[in-house]
Amino acid sequence: MTIVRGVRIMAAPCCGAQYAFPRYVSMNFSAFEYWTDGWREWSLMPNDEGLRRCKCGRFVLIKDMVSIERPAAPSADDDESNELPFMDHVPDDLLPECISKASSEDMEVAARLGYWRHLNHEYRDRYRQHRDAEEAATKTAWVVANPDRRTWWDKFLRRKPPEYRRPQNSPFTYPAFDPTDVQLQNMQRLSKVLFDRWETSRKGYVIDLVDLFREQGRFDEAELLISSMDIKKDDVTGQLISKMIKERQSAPMRYRM
Repeated sequence: MTIVRGVRIMAAPCCGAQYAFPRYVSMNFSAFEYWTDGWREWSLMPNDEGLRRCKCGRFVLIKDMVSIERPAAPSADDDESNELPFMDHVPDDLLPECISKASSEDMEVAARLGYWRHLNHEYRDRYRQHRDAEEAATKTAWVVANPDRRTWWDKFLRRKPPEYRRPQNSPFTYPAFDPTDVQLQNMQRLSKVLFDRWETSRKGYVIDLVDLFREQGRFDEAELLISSMDIKKDDVTGQLISKMIKERQSAPMRYRM
């Protein structure tokens, strides 16, 4: 469960403008869909990497914001933080600008991670359409093979009709993944930055780096890197990516926790 109690007041490092940020007591990262590139569909928490845009036009990272401590207000009505704006997320169409104007390597990484996931959205749409069509065909075939043969007496006794369960050996296919030049250029640069520093300050992005290698078809590098990780049996993401690497499949993959 995500619980928020009040706000934190943070100042932008660029111009000193002050903003209100939710003060999270607990966070829930549940989502309707999870993807191997880190995207979460209908997530209860933001997908971004802490990238924001100040009202002065500069891009900033939340981790670079300066915390402002104020004495507690005597009442909620007197709390000046109620009048402070929340900081804008960076729209997807501004991510290329953020990349070109990044003031630090950390900012470039945040922007390129967001851009990587944004550029994969077109494939996500095709993937969903393909999977929905295939699942509909599978269900139709099952219904034909398992018609409702209840008699009127069965219905009178409220006996249930055959209940659809996806057959174990049903086909599971997905569209081919053919990244554009723009996608490849972004993934190549991002994987280079993450790889150059992954042993120091980029440890938290190792699974992203593995999947970047995989989506570029660099399976040997992906396999070498993931073999250095301790992938637990209950690590759904790590296990799925490892399986895709062994199968030499580069497509972003949807899954559920």
